[in-house]
Amino acid sequence: MKRYAFIFARKGSKGLPEKNKRPFHGKPLVLHSIEQAKELKEIDRVFVSTDDKEIKQICLLNKVEVIDRPAELAQDTSPEWKAWIHAIEFVYNKYGEFEEFISLPVTSPLREKKDILKAIERKKNVKADVCITVTDSLRNPHFNMVLDKDEFCQIIFSGSNLDNRQQAPKVYDICTLVYVCDPEYIVKNNHLFDGNVTYIKIPKERSIDIDDEIDFQIAEFLFEKRAIK
Repeated sequence: MKRYAFIFARKGSKGLPEKNKRPFHGKPLVLHSIEQAKELKEIDRVFVSTDDKEIKQICLLNKVEVIDRPAELAQDTSPEWKAWIHAIEFVYNKYGEFEEFISLPVTSPLREKKDILKAIERKKNVKADVCITVTDSLRNPHFNMVLDKDEFCQIIFSGSNLDNRQQAPKVYDICTLVYVCDPEYIVKNNHLFDGNVTYIKIPKERSIDIDDEIDFQIAEFLFEKRAIK
């Protein structure tokens, strides 16, 4: 099986400008994902999709192939799914077909290699189109999440009538650690949840997704704590 890893690292970011190349424990944030992918023998090739010249240089220095990301796919409002399709079509045209697409988001530096391997195995075992990562949710739409209805609050699932959180159906937050997918599924569909999606559960301390300065500082703290252990 040909299994390729893809890292998507655009230049812009409103929450934390240029976060993908910001130093994180002595190296650019994007390099953590690159090195992790290269260390796994289960991954045959590593690609980085970017519109950033400095990130391209980081890739060249680390012998990783760059996919030039078009400007229209590198905006704050650009769907990540279309960037995935663009990357897959680039690889199809240059190297031919492959069987497994693995996205390793730059913003999850607390991801461990065992998380990637577990997601690969889970997708295979249940014969899913996609495997994602989740963690326990702090809020539950059946019990303690509300929406605004004409300046008043309304529980999202208004018919639930639950007395406590324990009675509510179990829900999870989607993490951004790793996505394992069939490339043809991505090309032929419009959304991650169009097909059969399975998951692996990740502990809270590895689930952070860096979106702003606070996230970055928390991730650094947890990374340091893990390094000390």
